[in-house]
Amino acid sequence: MEHIEQIAHEIENLKKKLAWAWVYNVDKKIGKQEETLEKLKERIPACQERIDRNTAIIEELRKEFIVKEENFRSFLEKTREARRMKEKMDHDICEEYFEKASTICAETEVEALGGVDGSIEQLSACITKLKQKIQQESRRYTETIDNLRALHDKKGQKILRKQQIYAGFRDKLNACQKALDLRWMKFQRNAGLLKRQLTWLFNEHLGKKGISGHINVDYKNEVLSVELTMPQDASRDTIRDTRGLSGGERSFSTLCFTLSLHGMTEAPFRAMDEFDVFM
Repeated sequence: MEHIEQIAHEIENLKKKLAWAWVYNVDKKIGKQEETLEKLKERIPACQERIDRNTAIIEELRKEFIVKEENFRSFLEKTREARRMKEKMDHDICEEYFEKASTICAETEVEALGGVDGSIEQLSACITKLKQKIQQESRRYTETIDNLRALHDKKGQKILRKQQIYAGFRDKLNACQKALDLRWMKFQRNAGLLKRQLTWLFNEHLGKKGISGHINVDYKNEVLSVELTMPQDASRDTIRDTRGLSGGERSFSTLCFTLSLHGMTEAPFRAMDEFDVFM
């Protein structure tokens, strides 16, 4: 029991020592902090001096920053103005090139040719090559392009006049051809009517003796043939060769043919010579 009390007494003493150990430790730390604080207080003037110096530097930097900011804003405004001027210049240049290109040819003509199928350098090289070729051809031929163009215009005007004259002659020729076709149609019609009229008149005169006949006229071969049918012929065969007729029949048929021709003649006077050779 005494031993327990002794241990409890030692524990109580240790607690007291521990409590004061904490106090001493805190005092020690406070002392160190005070020493550190004193050192810091000693450094305050130097730090304040550095702060003042840095503050002055910051103020100068702020002023410089303000100046730089103003310069930057001015530069930015100038940049925007330059960009607007560049866009305007690009637009003006584009319009100028468009007007120059339009004076050479319309855009629709280029589209009809298949569009621009090469770069500016390629097209310029092609134009240079063609110019060199033109110079070579110019050295080969003494005539200038202006003279050739004038000669071409002169020949073109001459060809145009010839074409106009040809068109006039063609119109006249067409009119003549049309009139000729119309007259040929009338001639064919009149030829057929005259052939029928001749046959009718021939039959009219032959019918006085009971004879019938027909006259064939071949205008193409210029052949005229007479066909007769005699009343006493029982077979009613047509006689196509007048040599098969008697002298009187031949004379009568010849007289009927002559009278038929006289009936178609529009002359006011008619004369016959030796009409009775075979009568």
